[in-house]
Amino acid sequence: MLRLTVSSMEDILGDVLRARRQDLDLRRVTNIDPYALLFLALLIRQREEEDVPLTVRWPESNEVRRWMQAMRFFDDAGIRPRTASGSPTVKETAQPVTRIKDEAGIGRVVDRFEALLRAAYPLSEGSRRTLTAVMIELFQNIPHHSNATGDVADVHGIAAMADDHESLLLSIADKGIGFRRSLELREGLADLSDEAALYQVMVVGKSRYIDPGRGGELRRIANLARLWEGEFIVRSGTSMFVAHEEDERFYDVSWFPGVQIALRLPRTLFDARPVDFSDVSAFNGKDERTDV
Repeated sequence: MLRLTVSSMEDILGDVLRARRQDLDLRRVTNIDPYALLFLALLIRQREEEDVPLTVRWPESNEVRRWMQAMRFFDDAGIRPRTASGSPTVKETAQPVTRIKDEAGIGRVVDRFEALLRAAYPLSEGSRRTLTAVMIELFQNIPHHSNATGDVADVHGIAAMADDHESLLLSIADKGIGFRRSLELREGLADLSDEAALYQVMVVGKSRYIDPGRGGELRRIANLARLWEGEFIVRSGTSMFVAHEEDERFYDVSWFPGVQIALRLPRTLFDARPVDFSDVSAFNGKDERTDV
């Protein structure tokens, strides 16, 4: 039995990326979370662009294949595996893989995601506004930063959301230039390692913009995730930042282009009572650790 999650996907990626393997065996997979689903789609696309296609042995579980179909994974990856029997279904809170092409379309994507949550959970108006603001900031990273140099032919930014009996997981991923190359466009931030660049974004609160009020958004989302007893994961290049209730730290990972993000929120936030955020936790509240 194999579950493809944020953590287990790193083990698989390490094996495939470091050894430049051309095959991936997923036959024993019994569960795939949205983060792993997006990363798998990007990995397949990346290998095709490098002309080193990845041969994948798809899950034998009919239920898993139906879920992947319903989440539109195979459509996004541009592949046609053996069709699973039965009608593909997802939970009412699941948002299939959705392409984020430009800033103009972000509002529509956010509206769809937010409508699913509002229909399934007793969100207060303040909660709805906060979650909507978080989604907007996360999705905007793709058109704002993923191709800041203008030399990426197809950034391919995608998002998906699903929940289980413990948590809701929102994932956003792209295969753009990543944080290090984006920050290099700002004076004084050249020659950073991937971890140093991720530190500048997640701890210091910097971005490639020097305008007052720019930067610090991901830092604030990490603070919110910790306050809500959830988890916030940001991956770029060879570094991964993980923040949860107890602490936050950086990890070395195998190199992959772009930025991949996961926001995990406990179901207790939604099921036990309507989510209601105080002024202290407001998304746009002051974060004294940011520099802008």
